[in-house]
Amino acid sequence: MTKRDRQYRKRRGRLPRRPPKPAAIGVDEKVIKSTGADLQNGWLGRHGELSLTSDRLVFIPTLLDRVLQARSREFRLEDVTEIERYPIHVDHSPPGGKRQRMYLHTDECAYQFMVPDLDGWIDMLDIVARRRAEERGAAAPVITRDGRENPLVGEF
Repeated sequence: MTKRDRQYRKRRGRLPRRPPKPAAIGVDEKVIKSTGADLQNGWLGRHGELSLTSDRLVFIPTLLDRVLQARSREFRLEDVTEIERYPIHVDHSPPGGKRQRMYLHTDECAYQFMVPDLDGWIDMLDIVARRRAEERGAAAPVITRDGRENPLVGEF
């Protein structure tokens, strides 16, 4: 276990045991990005689909994972305080053969996602969060990542 893993172990916490069931994605919501993803909960990984809409992120586990008691998760974008890339620098690899991942920090815990296009997801979350912050006057989440600059995420 690396020093960074030990630092976040206390802060991450466990996933909430009985999350409320997310509402289905409605016709008035626009799906901006949707891919397969893994939601890690300690040593247990749940496979499913992660969808980003203009208001929220929705994780829906696969049918097999639902049989194994996996639950759908919903993350309001205003609840996300930090989006962290692990490892932080794009050119580094995680120790021990781990896969690169994204942490979505909320007040209750940090959700650990492994997605195929990691930096694309972080860029898209950054764009959507900045637009929401600009429209609603709220604070955008902090993006913790080094070694990547996206010209599309510059000043609006």
